[in-house]
Amino acid sequence: MGDNILTTVDALFRQHKFTIPNYQRSYVWEEEQLETFIDDLRHQLKSHTDDSKKPYFIGTLLLHRKGEQQPCILVDVVDGQQRLTTIVTFIATALLQGVQIADADTIQQNYICHNALGQKFKTVGVDNDCYRASVLNIDDFEEVATTFSAQKLIFARDYFSANIKNEEWQPMIELLRNAQVLAYVINDLATATQIFEFQNDRGKKLSNLETVKSFLMHAVHLNCHNDSEAKLETMHKHFETIFRAIEELEHYPRTPNEDSILSYFCSGYFNWTGDDYLKPKKLIRKKIIAIEAEGAQTVVNWVGKFVSDLKQCYCNILTTYKTIERYPEFSNLVVLNRLALFWPVLIKTYQLDTSPDKTNFKKVCHLLEVFCLRAYGVASLRANAGQSHLLWIAKKFNTNDQATPSNIHDFDWLFKELAAMSGWWNLPSRVAANLQSANFYHNHKQAALYILWRYENYLREGNKGQNKWSKLSWREIVTPSNHAEKLSLEHIAAQNGQLSEQMVYWNENDEPKPFKDVALHKLGNLVIDTISSNSSKKDGEFDDKWQKFSESSTYLSQGELKGYISEETQKWDITAIKNRQEAILQFVNKTWC
Repeated sequence: MGDNILTTVDALFRQHKFTIPNYQRSYVWEEEQLETFIDDLRHQLKSHTDDSKKPYFIGTLLLHRKGEQQPCILVDVVDGQQRLTTIVTFIATALLQGVQIADADTIQQNYICHNALGQKFKTVGVDNDCYRASVLNIDDFEEVATTFSAQKLIFARDYFSANIKNEEWQPMIELLRNAQVLAYVINDLATATQIFEFQNDRGKKLSNLETVKSFLMHAVHLNCHNDSEAKLETMHKHFETIFRAIEELEHYPRTPNEDSILSYFCSGYFNWTGDDYLKPKKLIRKKIIAIEAEGAQTVVNWVGKFVSDLKQCYCNILTTYKTIERYPEFSNLVVLNRLALFWPVLIKTYQLDTSPDKTNFKKVCHLLEVFCLRAYGVASLRANAGQSHLLWIAKKFNTNDQATPSNIHDFDWLFKELAAMSGWWNLPSRVAANLQSANFYHNHKQAALYILWRYENYLREGNKGQNKWSKLSWREIVTPSNHAEKLSLEHIAAQNGQLSEQMVYWNENDEPKPFKDVALHKLGNLVIDTISSNSSKKDGEFDDKWQKFSESSTYLSQGELKGYISEETQKWDITAIKNRQEAILQFVNKTWC
């Protein structure tokens, strides 16, 4: 088993050399947790003024003994890494600032860098070079923080530096050194999995993924009668890959969080009912209970396969973002920003599409784009319309659960199901009516921007006789280089222009109404532009804007505007708007119908 030690933080660091293994989560504490950490110290110091003998207990640690390096025991931190990292960072910040602290040399030896043992507390491998150089000040240079977790370590250092008064350092460090901690030092990893269910109510609550990890490892420990250490080590490597993928996903826009990915994966992996797909641990427990009668090895094998598939899911999502330029159909969904509903289907499709260029995945992305634009963008259905059916599709499509037959639920079935959804809720009629709306700009602004962005790229492909240009990237909408370069909508006939009050009609039998109520906000009177360029045109009349809407414009959809003006009027009027509206609607019908 090992030792269960009620000891002080100072004694713990004097007797142990710590490493956070790579299968653990990197540092995640942010300002909220750091503020709580400081407030707790201040509260404890105040209470010690009233009762100096009152102990300060900071929690429980779970450590895995790895060996010895005299005079210390070498341990991996299985649980408690966030608190320990914060304590070491706090003390290192004080030393880095040159604060006068009693026993500074001893603290340096026990917490930071021992003369014989070297670095006393190592964080996960991807962050440790930055941590030892920029926080612990062991290396005589500043290391660039290349991960979000390393940036959080630097932030913690800077936060402590900015928020701790000089006179607070000494008493706070003394309080931490004398704080009590219950440390479980375990000799084998299998036993450690039995203990790990701890949730730190002063830090971040365990995620569903972390809870599932603990539960699965415990299940393997209970059922694996031979070589459980090797099985657990394999699982640790899988979760190390998962956590690194999660951290890398933070670099990309509009990505799902770790618990959402787990739920999306489970929705396609299990035969669930109700909202159980949102309760992954419950589903896993139910599955293990169902197969226990087949023997312990069956449980171990199933858990191993599940964790391997789960790892592949996280890696596939990361790969999709890293290679997003290969999948314009997927980047279109990123722009539409409704991915949450579609992830269960996308995860399953990407996993099961074995074609070299992911042809089936691309087609599914396009079918979802059609549904998304029509249902949410133009028809303005409620945000979760179709969710239950999409979850059902993900569950049925080539499901891994043997309880559901999968032999008839192939890609052709999937394509038909997704295509059919674009005809539900009377969508064809509603979409056709709303596209002609006189208030399209106000009612469907995001859809208008998306349609006109895609129309611009349609022109850049040379589809209307122009020379081919490089397409506008999805990033120019989602992650522009700066606010001024962000794509926006520009009214061709100005919102406060001379045409606004002119009486016009759209159809011959219509009653004449002011232009602003008939055509000003029609799709045909809108064009894409950057915010900076849009501002420079202001509310000028079309004739005044024309030099900026010339054929040499940055955007082909601006350069072609003159072609919609009638020869009789030679002005941008209701006729020109109707001509352009018709051209754009032809493009819409060709692309999304």
